[in-house]
Amino acid sequence: MKIGAQGFTIRDFVKTPADIEASLKKLHDIGYTSLQVSAFGEIEPEHLRAIADENELSIIVTHTTPDRILNETAQVIRDHQILGANFVGIGMMPERYLGSLEGTRAFLRDFAPAAKMLKEAGMKLCYHNHFFEYQRKEGKTYLDIMAEETDPDEWSFILDVFWTQFSGRCPAKQIEMLEGRIDVIHFKDLAMNGREHRTAPVMEGNLCWDEIFDACKRTNVPYAMVEQDDTFGKDPFDELALSYKNLVRAGMIGEE
Repeated sequence: MKIGAQGFTIRDFVKTPADIEASLKKLHDIGYTSLQVSAFGEIEPEHLRAIADENELSIIVTHTTPDRILNETAQVIRDHQILGANFVGIGMMPERYLGSLEGTRAFLRDFAPAAKMLKEAGMKLCYHNHFFEYQRKEGKTYLDIMAEETDPDEWSFILDVFWTQFSGRCPAKQIEMLEGRIDVIHFKDLAMNGREHRTAPVMEGNLCWDEIFDACKRTNVPYAMVEQDDTFGKDPFDELALSYKNLVRAGMIGEE
């Protein structure tokens, strides 16, 4: 497994090309060699690829605006070819689909043509979960149904272990349930602050990391991206560095 950084963590520091250049240098200096592009400011894909290459960062996956995936699929493919990324991520299904199984199925139907085009280009559409996909109907979660009703050659999942645990399902069990369907996983920890759930650096919260790591190894998950939705006033680069240090100590970095 190769472990990278999720750009959403540093979204306040990647608003301009100059910001992006400085921030990717910091990720390189921490030790990261892979990157997910998410919530970056306006920058041409050629320029972004050049900055990433200069800092020895491979762009693995993006979070791309769903409407662009739906309506500008050919351009999205070209952009990802320039970036060198084969995984096109959807951070969340658009709000118009939320709230029902019928809406979820409508989302799958509407995005099926884009998923097919991506497959024909040697890419894959990757869906990132939050918590609402764990609503249950007919004995299954919406996420279970999404996995059953999509083509594994066209759709995969960016499993977020924080939101999976938050929703009440064991992340290690979910990884095993989605064996062969997870191309990228999000590593973020879940910590408590009084009655508040907080995202935390990997291995600084309460998730069952030994079981998560073992499940990733058993199911051959190829990429993990370290992410924190909120660092609660702490420097996000310091938090990413702490996650990196903990993953090295756990033997998850250095084996690649």
